[in-house]
Amino acid sequence: MPTARELAAYLQADLTGDPDIEVRDVGAVDAAKAGDAVFALDARYLALAETGPAALVVVPRALSSAHKTLLKVDDARLSFAKLVERLRPVEKPVPGIHASAIVSRDARVAKTASVGPFAVIESGAEVADRAVIGAGCLLGARSSVGADTALAAHVTISRECLVGERCVIHAGVVVGADGFGFTPDAQGRYAKVPQVGNVVVGDDVEIGANTTIDRATLGSTTIGDGTKIDNLVQIGHNCQVGKHVIMASQVGISGSCEIGDHAVLLGQSGLKGHLKIGERAVVMPQSGIAFDVPPGQTVFGSPAVPKVECERIWVASRKLPELLKRVKALEKKLGLEKKS
Repeated sequence: MPTARELAAYLQADLTGDPDIEVRDVGAVDAAKAGDAVFALDARYLALAETGPAALVVVPRALSSAHKTLLKVDDARLSFAKLVERLRPVEKPVPGIHASAIVSRDARVAKTASVGPFAVIESGAEVADRAVIGAGCLLGARSSVGADTALAAHVTISRECLVGERCVIHAGVVVGADGFGFTPDAQGRYAKVPQVGNVVVGDDVEIGANTTIDRATLGSTTIGDGTKIDNLVQIGHNCQVGKHVIMASQVGISGSCEIGDHAVLLGQSGLKGHLKIGERAVVMPQSGIAFDVPPGQTVFGSPAVPKVECERIWVASRKLPELLKRVKALEKKLGLEKKS
């Protein structure tokens, strides 16, 4: 078991308290066990940690304690994440192809990759070094999965779709289903528009469970490096998502939208097609976006408007019942009331 001194060196932290105390595991500040390391973002959580059995507390540098061994760091949340990686390392599957997997003869699977039970890898697909293909996954023809990328169970990477390096794709994700493309004929019947493009996912992307990213009609739907996508997100055909974008659960993006680098789309927000969301813009939860959002702007509501304006509208709307009473009283006083 590592000591506080060893973990301080690992995190480049300032240590106060017992340098030789041993740390067994990580835990939540309100449910820690003896020997656990926890983290506290502020004095309130540190006080809670001081009443429990935790051996070590990771804190911002400004905090102090006379009762607990502390590791003082610049970013307690990030440092604790690194500590979790150290104390709870993820078990990596043994390289090789499971006997029940079906791998096309002309697919290329690196010797250091791992392919799980009942996975299917079609003609011309590529799996790079140390990639993990979970149980029941499908890699379509001429698709590829980059080095050190991990696909959980039942992920579909459809034909000709490309996934970069060091990505994490959770269970049930579908990359490259057909885009929603139909056009009416003279009789009003809908004819399918062939979807012959692909999806290109960059490096260091994480995609949450049961998210769907549709292939382009022509060209590519793209997801930029470092983007993090939550569960149950829908991204339509031909969308261009920038680098280091955050999308929370149940975001829905219609086709051909452009999302700028470092933009944030919060839960259940929705975009109509062909919109541009600027760099570092923020879309608040349950917002309906009908117009472009400039870089750096925060919008809220449905239809969405700048957040400050939305808050003013909400404040005013709460006064409407009383205002209506006053209007009716004035109408009565002036003899203008409507007769039923």
